[in-house]
Amino acid sequence: MSAYLTESGRELLNLIGWAGVALIGVAVVAIYLCVKNAVYLGWMGWAFRRHIARLQREPEKLDAAKGVRSGNPLVRVFSEAVRAACREHEGLRAELAFLFHKNFRAVNRGMTLLRLISVISPLLGLLGTVLGISKVFRVVAGQTLVNPALLANGIWEALTTTIIGLSITVPVLCLYYFLRMQINGFQIELMEYATRFSPLSE
Repeated sequence: MSAYLTESGRELLNLIGWAGVALIGVAVVAIYLCVKNAVYLGWMGWAFRRHIARLQREPEKLDAAKGVRSGNPLVRVFSEAVRAACREHEGLRAELAFLFHKNFRAVNRGMTLLRLISVISPLLGLLGTVLGISKVFRVVAGQTLVNPALLANGIWEALTTTIIGLSITVPVLCLYYFLRMQINGFQIELMEYATRFSPLSE
């Protein structure tokens, strides 16, 4: 069984090369980050809207000190912004921007990695293609009679990494912008609700 796996591994390596293996690793990381960020942001928005709906029904239950200790970054930002607005009405937008940046560091890191993956994947694919084509030409150069089938098969194998790279880039980039729009929507919601629940807005 181990010999079979080793042979399969060799065949895969011959087919996609080391750049292709790196692309498979990048794809695994991309899938993990996409799922993690999508689920986390979905839960965060759902829990925050439940929190706001409860406060709209019973405004007297607004407890900024308790909200600051919440596990939900949106609730923390909202609570800190409302508490800060008690001291200073002007600069609420700047306060929210600062709090959002402070509480969303982990999310922003994940988003930056997704953006980086979308940029690196086609470059790794291109690297694999260039390496594959140079390997084909090196083999062909050593032959006196060039076999067109061998040449075509080698170029097809070389182009496989470009296909893999683009297959990673397109969905990751789409999901990146979808999640980025969701985060921007959170910022707008936070501004609206923080202004509405600020004691100085009454």
